Amino acid sequence: MTDSTLSWRGRRVLVTGYTGFLGGAVARELFARGADVVGLLNDRPAPNVFGPGQSGHVHFVHGRADNVFRLHSAMAVHEVAAVFHLAAHDPFGDDRATPAVLHAAKLYGRRIPVVAARPIPQLGIARAATRDDGLTVARFGELFGPGDRKLFRIVPATALALLAGDAPTPTPEGAARDFVFVTDAARACVRAAELTVSNGPDEHTFRSGWLMTDHQMAAAVRDVFAARPVALPDSAAPTNLNGWEPARPFAEAVSETLAWYREYLRAGCAVPVRAAA
Repeated sequence: MTDSTLSWRGRRVLVTGYTGFLGGAVARELFARGADVVGLLNDRPAPNVFGPGQSGHVHFVHGRADNVFRLHSAMAVHEVAAVFHLAAHDPFGDDRATPAVLHAAKLYGRRIPVVAARPIPQLGIARAATRDDGLTVARFGELFGPGDRKLFRIVPATALALLAGDAPTPTPEGAARDFVFVTDAARACVRAAELTVSNGPDEHTFRSGWLMTDHQMAAAVRDVFAARPVALPDSAAPTNLNGWEPARPFAEAVSETLAWYREYLRAGCAVPVRAAA
């Protein structure tokens, strides 16, 4: 596969975690590239992550991400060309889903890319020894953007409070981390799958260069909300060797995020929280 729309056109791709933040973004990215998406649902109604007129290109499979038989059946019946394993798991618990996905892919027989997303390890914390033979890992800092329902995180909390007209409250400076817009992360996951086809399973780190503390990110969101110029902290542009970089400027990404939360509030889906200062 090459990095083009035609490379995915007409292919079926299994996405675990289809109802999640990143899973939904990856599904939309794949659909935009012409793929059919097979979404794994864990006993929940299928959300409309696409748009009108797209029926026939989305297929749903009900089951758990740690059920080898169900996963293998979905791969075989739909003859998938790749798997994006994005189902959430407890970072402090036993991850039974990833070995199940890899086992099912091995039983499937065809050599297909299996891509998962993981956070970039914090400074001073060693990475866990990998036992995921055949797994490609895309690593990011903190994701933000439309669809993030973890309202305790700095971007959703600040956006919702600003939209509700709440006064800001102080927030600790904290450690700086790389913030990545979710649609850019989805593009990166797809790119990681393409690299797996040509180079085999590997680990890829994608950095936007938007390196900020919670305090700085909250201030940047407030600037975008108020239509003021955004003064991002000085940081060296990251070197992403895989031909990936953010597709749009920071202010546009935040504006799109604010628009999503505006509709989220109108739909009565959230109780506003106080913005960070």
